Amino acid sequence: MKKSNKKLLVVAIATALTAASASSALALENQFSGAFTTFFDVGNFAGTGVVEKDAATNNYFVQRFRLGYTAKADDHVKLVTKFEFDYNFWGNSSYENARGGGGALGADTVNMETKHIYLDLNYPQINAKIGMQPFNDSFKGILFDADMAGVLLSHDYSNASINAGYFRFHDSADAGKAGNVLGKNTFDMYALDGKYNISKDLSVGAAYYFIRDQHTPGLLTVFPDAKVHTFGVNAAGNFGPVSVNAFIAKQAGEITTDVDAKGYAFNVGAKMPLAGGTARTEFIYVGGGKNAWYVPASDRGFTEGGQFYDSEMIMLGRDKYATTIDNAIIYDVNNNNEGVIMGTLGYDYTFNDKVSASANAGFAAVAKDLQARSANGDSKYLGTEINAEAYYKLTANVTLGARAGYLFLGDHFKGISAGEDADNPWDAKLIVKYNF
Repeated sequence: MKKSNKKLLVVAIATALTAASASSALALENQFSGAFTTFFDVGNFAGTGVVEKDAATNNYFVQRFRLGYTAKADDHVKLVTKFEFDYNFWGNSSYENARGGGGALGADTVNMETKHIYLDLNYPQINAKIGMQPFNDSFKGILFDADMAGVLLSHDYSNASINAGYFRFHDSADAGKAGNVLGKNTFDMYALDGKYNISKDLSVGAAYYFIRDQHTPGLLTVFPDAKVHTFGVNAAGNFGPVSVNAFIAKQAGEITTDVDAKGYAFNVGAKMPLAGGTARTEFIYVGGGKNAWYVPASDRGFTEGGQFYDSEMIMLGRDKYATTIDNAIIYDVNNNNEGVIMGTLGYDYTFNDKVSASANAGFAAVAKDLQARSANGDSKYLGTEINAEAYYKLTANVTLGARAGYLFLGDHFKGISAGEDADNPWDAKLIVKYNF
């Protein structure tokens, strides 16, 4: 064979292989989604989480970008991923590897965070999600609402659905044995959840979660050796123009070897059309003291649940816009073992396809006053918050917004600042969002 013909043969083979490879790649559907949010925040609480006399006013810029990528092989198989890039606040650091860093002059910081990486297998018989995935409880997130590694199996029937899951929160090597023994001292959660549609306007559900914590405690671990059962029922229904949802949950078992789990909680929420908008309300009670609600926490001390975002509070509860700077009077419903009594009212109104607004008011108290301060007169009252927000859609994907709130502190905080009453917290934000 002539040299020129050999070259032509090599080129032909290379072309065929490239075409075959391209055909295989084209069979994969690549889906991207994401959200960019930045806001300017000014106030005397959100930046520090401290209530005190003559509280300093903070101002800072926050930036967050979330990128989702899904590799879809067909209608039954896809790989789902999500990544997060934060600047905790502009000007914080540069030229170093740090979570949320890179906001200072020069940038050049490695700060990519992995949120989700899981395989989603969707067949008529069963759906299986395998890997690091988002999962929350059926009690509006007051037990857990986080990313976690595990397996979740689910199946939908004509009028019902059921899911069962296993998740590993933490794993520790056994220091008492030679070498590393993974899988022995673990922090695990087992989930079983079901829902049944009685009619098109009424559904009921039940859920059970068992959390077993045997891992070697970290510096900030609060509840080593926990064996906590959480079970409850929930319901949602439409009664004329009013939509109502509610749950009741109870805990049993042991938080530690000498502390029993006796937590309980109940909630009711409602929505209805009013004057061209939507009125809504939420009420939640979570026990305190010996009936304190157990919330699982990571070794870094972060509770991976317990928030109650349905309240739409900015300072009294955790702010839905909070990123790595995340402070609240009630950070989680355990609330330092004092529990929560909270009621909120809200109203949403859409003026046109460009402008919308909301207003909220809420009050809160502790269920059990465990504070040693005599100055507060054993008051359970935490305070009352009012807040409002407005948004303007600049384009279909870009939204400009403003959000502000003021919190009237209750007598539970009386004399908290060196014997003096603290300043009432306040906060205001200017927001830019881009979704794709």
